[in-house]
This record gives sequence, C-alpha cells and structure tokens, in this order.
Amino acid sequence: MFRTMLTLLLLTLSGFSVASTLKMGENVNVLAARDAQINPLAKSITLGAGEQAMIVRFDAPTNPGSANESQGRITSDALLLTFDAPLTGEVTLRTATPRTENATRKTAKNPQFTLSNADGAEIVLNSQPVNLPQSTLMTDYSQYLPAKAAGTAQHEPRIESKAPAGHNASLSQVQSEFLKLDAAQRKAFLRWALEL
Repeated sequence: MFRTMLTLLLLTLSGFSVASTLKMGENVNVLAARDAQINPLAKSITLGAGEQAMIVRFDAPTNPGSANESQGRITSDALLLTFDAPLTGEVTLRTATPRTENATRKTAKNPQFTLSNADGAEIVLNSQPVNLPQSTLMTDYSQYLPAKAAGTAQHEPRIESKAPAGHNASLSQVQSEFLKLDAAQRKAFLRWALEL
C-alpha cells in the first residue's frame, strides 16, 4: 500500500512543470520566443523559467482613434528582448498606446517595452535591435534568437552538416527558386524530394 501511494505521488509530481505565462499588451507583436510555440492569434505564451529571449515589434493601427480600420498598420523594426522569467506566475509585456497617427509613427521609430509581474513590479528587460535581411510571412524568426548560455543549455543532439561550404543556400533562396517553378515542375520536385 505504501509503495503504491509513493509511486502515485512521484508520478504526479514528475508531471509538474515550472513555467510562467507571458501576456502581451496592446500593440505588442511577439515574433519568436525561446522554447515556446508562437500562435499569432493568441495573447499569451507559456515560457520556461530562467533566461529567456524573444523577438518582438511594435505593431499598431496607423490611426488608432479612427473608426476606419482599413488605414493600415505601422510596425517597428524587430527587437531582441532578454530577461529572466520567474518560475511561475504571470508576466505582462507592454509598450506605449499612442492615440494619434503622429504619435504612432514616433513610437514605432523607438519603441520602449516594459515587463512586469502580476504584482506590478518591473522585471529587468534588455533590448537590442535585430538585423533581419527580409521579413515576410514565411520568415522563421526563431533562427535569429541567441543560443542559451553554456551554463543553462540543455544537452540536445546536434546534427552536423556535411555539405561543402560553397553549397549553403539560405532558406529564402530555396523558397524563391521553388516559387518560380510552374505547377508540374513543383509536383515533380516534391515527388523527387519525398522519394515517391
């Protein structure tokens, strides 16, 4: 009986994970976060505890006070934010909420983000610009996140590339070449790639 209870207790506790929830304020667009899945429609992300890095940008309607929603949006350049996430709880990432078109354009040039916990206490947040060669709908922003520090890195298997140095084509180049093909060529290429 004692062994059964102990086993159930250990199984229950082993499933417990340490994580905090990041809520995104108005005009915040999270493009990538370390060890987290990003859903563009969600207003929160589950983060692991400890050192975190994410790529964000300011994203607001051109004229927030207007009832006309078709005026477009103003976005800032991408920024890399790094901070230490708490073990549990809720943190909120906020930026300015301008009310005029001029204020929106000014804020987009130099956005300031703040991170606070549920009690309202600010969490230290480091910010630096990210140089993105191009930003499209298919851009994988997670490749621009820095690796974890050596002390906190988990042991993950690495796959070494054995391709010669001159044969490294970027994903965007491959995508653009693929999109240049007609439908029959795309189908033939996919069959070849999948070995069908």
